[in-house]
Amino acid sequence: MKALISVFKKDKVVEFARALNELGIELIATEGTAKELLKSGVQVTEVSAFTGFQAMLGGKVKTLHPRIHAGIATAEIGIVAVNLIPLENTLDSMDIGGVAMLRSGIKNFEHVAVIVNPARYDAVIEELGKGGELSYDTKLSLAREASKYILAYESKIDMILEGI
Repeated sequence: MKALISVFKKDKVVEFARALNELGIELIATEGTAKELLKSGVQVTEVSAFTGFQAMLGGKVKTLHPRIHAGIATAEIGIVAVNLIPLENTLDSMDIGGVAMLRSGIKNFEHVAVIVNPARYDAVIEELGKGGELSYDTKLSLAREASKYILAYESKIDMILEGI
């Protein structure tokens, strides 16, 4: 199994990634997250190496790639850990690829764990360590949390658009 990690907030991500590695899960990460993990000695493959495609537009387009979404759809990528770039009062920082990965994971929640909250990392590791996989109920709970997270993000976008 592979885990794709793309986080703006790096809270507990090194510990989470290291624990996933120790469970034999291969890590893929976006460049900023990969840099943080590599700096701490965690083995990781950058998204561009996984897709064979370099990021475009100053890093704005990197995960909108068929290899990423096919990996999530087939559960080759069985864990998607993403937290989005916070929105200021402008659409300039709006996260597109992160939202797309979350939606792909939610669509395939029966086979893919979608994690948006670093507070969930320890419980995920504990459950994976016990049985090697996450239960249906855990994946559903994570998917629901991710769906609410996207809804809040979209609501913020709507508020920005209302103010234009």
